[in-house]
Amino acid sequence: MKPVMLYGLIISLFLSFGSCKNTDEEFQPDDALPPVPEGYVRMQIIVPGLNPASTYAPDESGVSEIDVLVFDSNDKYLCRAYALGQDITGAGNTKTFDVDLGTAAKTVNACVMVVANAHDAVDAAGFTSSTTTENAMELLEFTLPGAWPVDGSKLFPMWGMDEINLYDTGSIPSITMIRSVAGIDVGVNFNGTDAAQGLETTFTLESVRLYNSPDKGSVAPYNGKYDSTNKKVTAPSIPDGAVANATGITYPASTENGFDTGKLSCTGAIYMFEQYAEPVNNDRTKRPCLVIGGKYNGSQDVTYYRLDFVTGSYPSQTFLPVLRNHRYRFDITEVKGPGYGTVQDAFDAVPFNMTVSLSAMNESLVTSYTYDGQYALGTSHDSYNPDNRQHTDTLYISTTYGSYSATASTGNGDWLRFGSVPGSGDTSIPVTTVSNTPVMLTFNVTENDSGLQRDGTITITSGLLTKTVSVTQKNTADGFMVTPANSISYTSGGAKNDFKVTSSWKWNVRIKEDPDAIISAFTSGGNAGTNLTYSFTIATSNSHYDMPDTPAATLVFFSPAGEFPEEERTVSIPAHAIAYQPSTHMGWAGSNIYWDQSLRGGNGALTFANTLSSTPDSPIDPETYQGVYFKLGSLVGLGSSPSAWGSSCQVYVPTWNPDDPTASSWAGTNAGSSNPVYTVWTDIPYVKDGNNSNKSVGYLTKNDATPTVDNDSKGGHVPVPDRAVLPANMKGDICRYLTQTGDAPGADAGTKWRMPTATEFGSATSEYSKEASGFRKTSNPRPDANGYKPWFRFSGCRRITPTGTLFDVGSAGFYWSSTPTSYLNMTGSTVSFPTFDRTYALTVRCVKE
Repeated sequence: MKPVMLYGLIISLFLSFGSCKNTDEEFQPDDALPPVPEGYVRMQIIVPGLNPASTYAPDESGVSEIDVLVFDSNDKYLCRAYALGQDITGAGNTKTFDVDLGTAAKTVNACVMVVANAHDAVDAAGFTSSTTTENAMELLEFTLPGAWPVDGSKLFPMWGMDEINLYDTGSIPSITMIRSVAGIDVGVNFNGTDAAQGLETTFTLESVRLYNSPDKGSVAPYNGKYDSTNKKVTAPSIPDGAVANATGITYPASTENGFDTGKLSCTGAIYMFEQYAEPVNNDRTKRPCLVIGGKYNGSQDVTYYRLDFVTGSYPSQTFLPVLRNHRYRFDITEVKGPGYGTVQDAFDAVPFNMTVSLSAMNESLVTSYTYDGQYALGTSHDSYNPDNRQHTDTLYISTTYGSYSATASTGNGDWLRFGSVPGSGDTSIPVTTVSNTPVMLTFNVTENDSGLQRDGTITITSGLLTKTVSVTQKNTADGFMVTPANSISYTSGGAKNDFKVTSSWKWNVRIKEDPDAIISAFTSGGNAGTNLTYSFTIATSNSHYDMPDTPAATLVFFSPAGEFPEEERTVSIPAHAIAYQPSTHMGWAGSNIYWDQSLRGGNGALTFANTLSSTPDSPIDPETYQGVYFKLGSLVGLGSSPSAWGSSCQVYVPTWNPDDPTASSWAGTNAGSSNPVYTVWTDIPYVKDGNNSNKSVGYLTKNDATPTVDNDSKGGHVPVPDRAVLPANMKGDICRYLTQTGDAPGADAGTKWRMPTATEFGSATSEYSKEASGFRKTSNPRPDANGYKPWFRFSGCRRITPTGTLFDVGSAGFYWSSTPTSYLNMTGSTVSFPTFDRTYALTVRCVKE
């Protein structure tokens, strides 16, 4: 009889904080460092917190090589620089280095991406002048099957990105890094410390096995899965082709693999790339988990227990993803009986007979630690440098001891106190009990009217550990200051953002220019004060087809009384972050996109019929054509023969002519020519899941092939002739592409086509009626110019299981919309609009603009 299930999990999620640094908190030049070589830029990175050596791998914060990637104001790759170990200085979590970026990066502000310990991944990415930051984040991959070596032979990849002024000689640009892997510790009764206490004779830990860790990870988080304000990831970023280890990685009971001599913990040994929480079909065997072996109650027999990444107790549990830069600690607090007899039995079953507390700590906030081998005390800053005005700031504290006290001291007057109101509060904080969550300590300084610099300290004491943070207040005021000091780019439509304002006077803000209406709401100014907030909200949608790749608005900060000069700030955002809302279309195409061998002098091209037929039942009518297939957002057409994917399949690959789009061509001279580049199904390009966070209706209708625009004298936008550039990755709106090359009907007369949005397909099954092996749309949006309603053939699709095989022709129809979250699905006698795996290849029906 199996033991009673008593397994419980209690999650204690560590809060994570963080933001762009205020100007007065930038790292100042270090006089001890040699002068910056001519033509070079000096930079600093802040690596994830240094932690007790007893818990962490010796080189967890080590940096041996650094790549710096610079992107211009249009989010296009500019240049790259490289620093080796001998060029990287600095103890602890702050690393300083000099890099030669040449003249290309000399811009007021640039988006700078820093990659540490992954030089080979940067080499393999193959950046070009068209690479964007989003592209770059997806191209950086790191492969490592099996256990991560913790002997220093392979340091942990790290990544960071920010918009900074590379040539600001008043400070050293600094970027906060996040580690690309997660760390996992297991111990028996940690008891709030970093040393396992054990459960007397009840249980000893003999082995740990890690299951379903991917063999490949992304060095950088994907766009939309990273909170740049708080410097934390929000979801896993897993490269295509990553394979989860299903047989388990074993960590035997030896000190070389992180086990302590008392067999009570395994720490600083287990690291893994990110993994999803919930696999397809809720399959427990596909989830990341640990299986631990241990001896219960003095027995010499080793039995096994499963530990899941979950909150709550079985069966009411919520499974957690494994996220980079997090520390997952399984603390075994009670063992009720022996486990399963074999590793496989434990892996296949639900946990039982063990109570475990799981804590998940995001290591993005506390960056500076001191430790004594048992306990650790960390802070978010080592120093502060406010100007002479009254000022309030925050310090975050983390301690594994469980309590702390704080003392503020100065050498010249009582000007530094704890509290949020300058001039009030205490100079000491008594012993305060804290949990494992970092706590916020607020302090203030009064106005410095002494004419001299003032020096003070905040001393944190936790057990036998002491850490000192310096506070140096300047004797001058900055007058009026807006932070960030440079123009800034945001990445999320609908998000509320802000500037920080420090002013000795009343101030206000006006919008000077916003031709694309990217700012939907904002606050006007405020009174004098420190760290005041000016808030604005990015629009969620925009109807400009000709919106620039990076639309921008100009703000002006000014004094109503003229007490300081006006300051301008530019707010920009990638165009794809604001959903494109096209105007109502002018009618449906008369067929799916198909191959016409007679076009282009008999060499053939993809095209489609102009108008619908009133009788779509004739076998020669284009409306009944099955058409070719496309993965989501791909410009590569896939034929319908043969049914199984292979080297003999039809593939239609576009070749773009930027000087004369109508001279563009298609690979091959006949329908059915095979292209060796795409004989492998996974090589066919498409818009991946990670590309589309923050992009909603109509994303594919605003693709890389975007016409240029000019501003007229009134500040509006005037469309100019389409000058599309075929993306190197061959992704975009195939209907727009065929318009630009002249292969779409009526293109020579100025007719424009695009893919329909999910809304234009419709959302109710009542809008369709089944007839003649397909469905006819019976309601709005618009029919064709003759008033006919579109008829959608049961064209089937090419599925990924088996790979690329043709399915359901004549019995079901599948049509991509330009909305990455929905497609038209017609099966049997029903119509629906679900989400779909984007690697499936579906047919496409265009609409007139």
